[in-house]
Amino acid sequence: MEAVTRILVVDDDTAICLAYSEVLTGAGYEVLTANSRADAMAVLDIVGHDVHVLILDIRLPDGDGAEVAQDIADRIGNRPTLYVSGWADDFWDLADAPGRWRVRQKPIPIPWLLETIEWLAKGE
Repeated sequence: MEAVTRILVVDDDTAICLAYSEVLTGAGYEVLTANSRADAMAVLDIVGHDVHVLILDIRLPDGDGAEVAQDIADRIGNRPTLYVSGWADDFWDLADAPGRWRVRQKPIPIPWLLETIEWLAKGE
């Protein structure tokens, strides 16, 4: 039996988390969601190392996406990451982002999202 790729989505917009969850679950992924840096760490307390790909909002109420990625990397190792943002690319500072990643401004076209998650999951 093939293992299912587990994705952690961290976005302060609950509707975005729900949309990504529905799309990705429909594509055969297992999806966990969190609305903040603290929530993401709490999810890791429950599932441990069993997260394969991250989708992180660049701007969160308690940190930015690169900080969350680093927190996660410090705890469970680098995970391939899709960074998303409603802000223009002038605000993206991912110079310190760990591991393999891509970035895209919201809204994310569904075909691109699925293609990118597949690419990230294969590279883990």
